[in-house]
Amino acid sequence: MHETAEPETGGRVLAPAVVAGVATLVFLLLTVSATGTLPWTKGFDLAVHSWLVAHRCAAVVSFAATLTSTASSAFAVPAVFLAAIALTRGSLGARLARAALVTGVVGLGVLCRYGLCALIARPRPPEADWAVTASGQSFPSGHTSDAIMAAGMLAWLAAQRLHDRPVLRATVWIVAGTYVAAIAWTRVYLGVHWPTDVIGSIAFGTAWLCGALAVHRALPSGGRSSAKPTTAPD
Repeated sequence: MHETAEPETGGRVLAPAVVAGVATLVFLLLTVSATGTLPWTKGFDLAVHSWLVAHRCAAVVSFAATLTSTASSAFAVPAVFLAAIALTRGSLGARLARAALVTGVVGLGVLCRYGLCALIARPRPPEADWAVTASGQSFPSGHTSDAIMAAGMLAWLAAQRLHDRPVLRATVWIVAGTYVAAIAWTRVYLGVHWPTDVIGSIAFGTAWLCGALAVHRALPSGGRSSAKPTTAPD
């Protein structure tokens, strides 16, 4: 039993670790461009930004502004905390403990993103092109990284409760992915971020969540609670 369990656990840890590594590499490559050291994405950013600004309309701008407001950390972090309480089985203490843990993962990611923004200090697109107000630096996009970390964590929590419903599990992940893509689009469409800002944020958020999942699966419990033997695999 032990001989087969160890390779299985290793595979469960390796998969998210590999995804985290690839996402980190993508983020680092985009960071090099964002700092201006090797700005190989400058032409792409300018072309996409200019085209979107030239083809905006009032109705879509209003929709995008409303949607993008749901991805601020002030909204996303509390949403993760409350969802974790609602989606966790067991006593109130167990629910609060798990909520604190997953919210801590997201919250620490948000703080790390703030630090990266200050360190990289990439200027935003020209303010004359903004359709909404914005503050801070451009890379990585705060709304996009917060959206992927919060939506990814919410989807993971929901998927644990739907382990015997594969169609619903897949639907949850599709909805989460669609939401993240929509938020990324709004940031570029509204003119407050360059395209590579949001691509870098998706890479950052993916690396952060997959890294956290790899650590979770590497724990002695194997990512499962011994008190709940029927809990679904991660």
